[in-house]
Amino acid sequence: MSTKENVLKALEEKKGSYISGEELAGKLGVSRNSVWKAVRDLKKAGYMIASVTNRGYSLNKTSDIISVQGISTYINHKEIIQDIEVYDELASTNMLAKEKAVIGTIDKRVIVARKQTEGRGHRHKNFFSPDGGVYLSIILNPEQVKGLNLPVFAAVAVTDVLEEAFIMAESDDNHYENEIGIKWINSIYMGDEKICGILTESISDMETGEIGSYVLGIGINCKLKNKNRIIAGIVNRLFYPGEFYNDKSITDRYQSKLLYIDKRVKFTLYGENKEEFYAVVLGIENNGKLIVKKDDGTKIYLDKGYMAV
Repeated sequence: MSTKENVLKALEEKKGSYISGEELAGKLGVSRNSVWKAVRDLKKAGYMIASVTNRGYSLNKTSDIISVQGISTYINHKEIIQDIEVYDELASTNMLAKEKAVIGTIDKRVIVARKQTEGRGHRHKNFFSPDGGVYLSIILNPEQVKGLNLPVFAAVAVTDVLEEAFIMAESDDNHYENEIGIKWINSIYMGDEKICGILTESISDMETGEIGSYVLGIGINCKLKNKNRIIAGIVNRLFYPGEFYNDKSITDRYQSKLLYIDKRVKFTLYGENKEEFYAVVLGIENNGKLIVKKDDGTKIYLDKGYMAV
């Protein structure tokens, strides 16, 4: 890493506290002038760093610029850090991740952008991705999520991280006003507002049909605090699901957050023939399938489709 990156890492690790220029220089093996220049460049980049004589430098606790160094502060398994890259702007994080997966150049497995210009969601709809949100794509090896229903698991993981983030912010600005819920399969709502979309795509061998990797795109476009912590929380759960959940806890958690339970809603199933019908939402199976009862009393189990509400 460059001196600027190393200085930022040190400041992120001691966020809100002072660290002297002498200590930084000694820790990084550079001159104090190099540290000063790095801090100057970080300030120009928008980082809120206080410089006080005889105390040193301190990164403001409210500083919330997404960076590898900021994310790494909250990563549980430090080997993951080498898999993360952050961009100021991308057309689409999923687009870049899929390119890496398709051509076999998976040098980084977590692609983060502070802004997207061509973000997209299900059925190729545009996904609004302005500054201030969190936009990332994660390339997962099938072995990492073996036995899991990935869309269901991802919805639970992201919901849990967002709840933690909003609860932490609640005392500051009453941010957490409404319950967070999951609209099947994996759209996340706060009250009546959609705050997160998750797009799951697979890369498979054309000849064998074997899935080589999954690309999971996550777009959160609401007001957020501590975006680095949110990104790290999602990555921690998706890379090491067994440390946070078992199959039953995922199902129970999803069930507790599922919207429109006992409500009659319209469903659209896409395939060779488009099918539309109304059904009452009953819940979710352990394998992730949604249980619904059609108007004629038939109970069916869905693993794909669209809930039109």
